[in-house]
Amino acid sequence: MYLVSISFIGAFPDGDKLVSISSPNGGGGKTYHLMVDNGYWGIIGYYTTGWHVRLQNPNPDYNAGDLEPLLEFVKNQTID
Repeated sequence: MYLVSISFIGAFPDGDKLVSISSPNGGGGKTYHLMVDNGYWGIIGYYTTGWHVRLQNPNPDYNAGDLEPLLEFVKNQTID
């Protein structure tokens, strides 16, 4: 089994927001869209150097420690 989509309420500095991680239709591979309050934030994907979060607009408010729980969840739900 592999991750197709998941939605949850995430705690952000400016309040709770709906977070969705989903595999694009026909996208294949190990790439997942990251949406926050129905706005596109970027992707979670597997690259030659491993799993990474690539935000569409770099945001200094979020560091690797903030994004690590998302990476761990996606890694644990996918087949290598």
